[in-house]
Amino acid sequence: MRLFLLLLFIAYWGGLTLFTHSHVVNGVIIVHSHPFKGQHEHTEVQLETIFFLSSFVASSLSALLSATPIFLILLCVLAVLATERIKSTRSCGSIRLRAPPFYL
Repeated sequence: MRLFLLLLFIAYWGGLTLFTHSHVVNGVIIVHSHPFKGQHEHTEVQLETIFFLSSFVASSLSALLSATPIFLILLCVLAVLATERIKSTRSCGSIRLRAPPFYL
């Protein structure tokens, strides 16, 4: 899962930074990114969609407040699973960092 998320992030970041280009339509410069070869054109519908997606802002506080508990629960579940995995990988014959207790 870690490798998948890392590859997904790298693909997203690469798509945003490596393929940025601009178009001038009616005196308005539209900057966006996607893989392409050479010169290409977009239809009016495509340019309108690019415009609306680039100016989309999700500033709804109610949506953020309703989604926060779900993300926190998911984070806690993942933290517990990681802790349980660490606990289960230790074996009895492993090297320990402190000496056993000494009784007189």
